[in-house]
Amino acid sequence: MFRVFLGGLLLAGPALAEPGAFLAQGNAWRALDEFGAALAAYDAGLREAPGRADLLAERALTLHRLGELAAAEAMLAAAIAAAGPADSVPHTARAGLALLARQDAAAAADLAEALRRAPQDSRALALLGLLQARRGTGPAPDARVMDGLRHAFGPWLNE
Repeated sequence: MFRVFLGGLLLAGPALAEPGAFLAQGNAWRALDEFGAALAAYDAGLREAPGRADLLAERALTLHRLGELAAAEAMLAAAIAAAGPADSVPHTARAGLALLARQDAAAAADLAEALRRAPQDSRALALLGLLQARRGTGPAPDARVMDGLRHAFGPWLNE
């Protein structure tokens, strides 16, 4: 079912010439491990809306998945600088990468900021659950939650 949805989204392509549509398309490509196509979609969105924080953050996550760590870090810094007061995505993205690096204190700080900006940010809430499980203060996240996080941050998230 998920692949059918993604297929429809990906086929829509340029007909959805709106930054949010390019964001969704890039995320769908990344979920399929098609990182070049994901970057192309984020870049198309950034041409429509230069400096849009969520596009920059998701592009940074894709660069990280490709092993381009310095470029990913620089792009995340740009996303955080571009973020408006309600933009939680760059902080959530940086928190996920901090969790991957076992930098739990940094992850906790970014999650707190993300949830201050957007208390219902589902990815931030899922990462908070993962952090709490790691610290032994909460249950392990549901398998479906972990699958969603792996699509964003990589298959090694639970290592």
